[in-house]
Formats: sequence, C-alpha cells, structure tokens
Amino acid sequence: MKRLFLPVLAALPVFCHFPAAAMDDREVLAEWENTVISVAPDSRTPEDITLLRAFNKTWQVPAISAYLKKWKPAGKKSGKSAGGTIAVRGYDDCDEDSCTVFVRENAGKDGHALFFVILGSVSDVVYTENLIAYDYDRKAGIMKPLPDLPALAYSSGLSTQGSDYQVYSFQDNDSLVITDGVTDGPLVEAKSLFLPDGASLKYEGTEITVNGTRMKEQLAALDAGEFAFYDIDQDGNTELFLKNTAGGILALSVAGNPETREAEYIDFSEEGTFRFYEKGLSQERDCGSGCFSGSYVLMENSVAAARLSVHEITTPPGESVNPEGASQYRISGPDGSEREVTPAEKDAFIKKMGKQVTPEYGWQPLLGIRAEFPQDGEPGR
Repeated sequence: MKRLFLPVLAALPVFCHFPAAAMDDREVLAEWENTVISVAPDSRTPEDITLLRAFNKTWQVPAISAYLKKWKPAGKKSGKSAGGTIAVRGYDDCDEDSCTVFVRENAGKDGHALFFVILGSVSDVVYTENLIAYDYDRKAGIMKPLPDLPALAYSSGLSTQGSDYQVYSFQDNDSLVITDGVTDGPLVEAKSLFLPDGASLKYEGTEITVNGTRMKEQLAALDAGEFAFYDIDQDGNTELFLKNTAGGILALSVAGNPETREAEYIDFSEEGTFRFYEKGLSQERDCGSGCFSGSYVLMENSVAAARLSVHEITTPPGESVNPEGASQYRISGPDGSEREVTPAEKDAFIKKMGKQVTPEYGWQPLLGIRAEFPQDGEPGR
C-alpha cells in the first residue's frame, strides 16, 4: 500500500485552529496544508521540541502527546536545536491508525528552518508513511506548511500488484531518502535522495536494487545514467528502463515473474526507434539500402512471453532474390527455443501485441543499480 498524496493547493488560507481532541493521521493529513502554526520560542527548550509542541498544540497526535509528556531535557537547558531525528514510537499510547512519528528539524539560513513530521500507520499488517513539511520563520514565529515541497509529490514510479511501501529517513547530512519498496518480487526497492538546498530539498537521483543472479554481468557492464518506470502491458507491474549517457536505451528489466523472483533482462543495446504496444514493445531500424531490422517483444503478466526477430530485404524490381539475403523471421521463447516463421505468422505476432500507444514516463537520474541475490543474500554491483 503506497502513500496517497494530497493535491497541491495554489493558495494557503490561514485560519484560527483551536486545540483539538486527539486526532488520527487521516484527520491531520486532510487539513495540515491549510493551517499556519504560531510558535512561541522558549530559550530554555531545544528548538525541535518547541516546534514539536507547537505542532501538537494544533494537531493532537496521540503518540506525540505521549512523547512530550515524558520528555525531559538532557543536561543543561538550552534553546539550541537538539539535532538528529526524534523517533516517537507510541504503540502503548495510540490506536493502530497513528503509531509512529519521526520528527526532524533541519537548521537553515537567514532565520529559517525546515521542520518535518513523518506519520506512520499500521493497518491490516501494512505499514505506510506520510511526510509533512513546514518552513519555520524564526523572526515571524510561524510555521508555514510546504505542500509544494518536491519531496512531498515525488514518486519513483515503481508499482506492483503486491504489497508496496514508501518510507522516509533522514541522514546525518540532513538529506532525505525516500524508499519505494516491494515486499516480494524482482524489483526490490528504489531509494531516492534529496539534498538540502536553502529552504528546500533538491532531488539528486535514485539508486535501484533488483533481484537477479543472471543479471550480474549485464548490470556490471551497464553505463546507465538515467532510469524510468513504465507498465508496458498495463497489468499493474512497472518495468524498469535504463538509458546510457549516449541517449540509447540499453535494457529492460521486467517487474514480475514471481516464480523465480528474478528480474528478466531484455537486451536492446543496438540503435533503433522504440515503439510501444498495448502488450509489448519493439525496436526498429534501417540496416542499409532495402534492409529493415526489428525486434518485437510480447509481454504477458510482466514477463517477456516471446520475441520476434525480423530481418527484411527489399529486392529492387528486375533483380533476382539472393537466397542468402532473403528476409528472415524468427520467434524465440523464454526457454531459449527458436523457430523460423512465415510472413503471415510474423504479422499475427505483431497483431497480438495490440495497438501502438504513447507511453507516459519521464527519465530520472540514476545514482546506481545493484543486484541482490535471493539465494544467498549476496549483494553485487
């Protein structure tokens, strides 16, 4: 179960919000971006605790309330930020809809700071997180919601029909990592990195992990700098595209095949034009005068069910056909079997792929791709 993002509002109306009774995550998420929170600075209390108190005065989250009741200063009282991440785990103090809260205050410049609250919920054994972000203006003494922060609307595009999750973590350098994960399947996770950028966070790129012993050599040889997720056969499982720095798509890793839990690798290293179909994709190119080459992949249940290789020679009028240069059509299966087919069978194969479609995906920076092996857990790059 992935997080559902709230729509971004063009304006942020400010209204008075009186302290409320205990609220669960859904109530907070429905209203937080419309409410500016007043902060009363306290020189005796760390700033992140002060901001947490201000937040909880408006949004009465049970886990935060319980945490603040038990909180005591460590050593000399100081208004300096305590730093790091406050982990509020209130399983004994909250219901199952609001059980974990992470709070982070990133000290900024020019009298501003970023303040984050991550609400974690457990429902039907599925753990889900939602990120809330504020710009804290120390001079004005207010926390302004940041619903348009890039990290709040970000999605790597990874999706499967299984149990997906999205979680957040903050690093020591104040960077944010958003992890899109899959509980079972060839594509394990995508970790997207956001670095501090003034009063905001800037998207740096994503590291992707896959399951696939057979992909070790191919992944090691890839010089991919960009990636994109796209669900070719519209079955709810996205496929992973990798593109090298020269601009050509190198490979396709299929998110599916639950029997082996390994990603399937389809090599598209040659140059050519990509065309997408309702149930597959092709790569086509001219290979010289009167020569056409094409590779057509039929997708079924996120797996490459079959592949058609086309090599067509057009003989000019009046010239005899060279048997060695005649057109050839071959269909290969996932088991490695291969057979020659007739032009009619070739046409039937392409027809089975359905109509051509225009894919909707965008290329994103790839920080790295790594393989983990289900057999022994050995990581590899």
